[in-house]
Amino acid sequence: MANVLVIDDEQNILDFLSVRIKAMGHTPVRTANCAEGLLAMDNPSIQVIIADIYLPDSPGPGAWIDQLITRAKNRPVILITGFPSQELTAKLKEVTVTALLTKPFELAFLDELIAKIIGSHPT
Repeated sequence: MANVLVIDDEQNILDFLSVRIKAMGHTPVRTANCAEGLLAMDNPSIQVIIADIYLPDSPGPGAWIDQLITRAKNRPVILITGFPSQELTAKLKEVTVTALLTKPFELAFLDELIAKIIGSHPT
């Protein structure tokens, strides 16, 4: 079982991802903003990070992604967005993330992605 951090300001997305993660036998750790998410990332038991790119308290998508990658310390990071942009595409060419999911995304793909990540990063 893995601890999966979910950072999203939309309650329905937090609920949806938490249910999905629990159904896979993992433990979701929920945060609703950048500040809480960064604090939660200090917990070494967090094994996977799923984060929305556009959050109300973010310093902007580019700076937020930089903070995520730095704080992740080589842990897998899955980014989610409902608003892909050229700026975002350019930024993602500069950093290493495990995946970018564009809302809406397929449940089966998310399940497979998490299973693959956990399998390659065992507890």
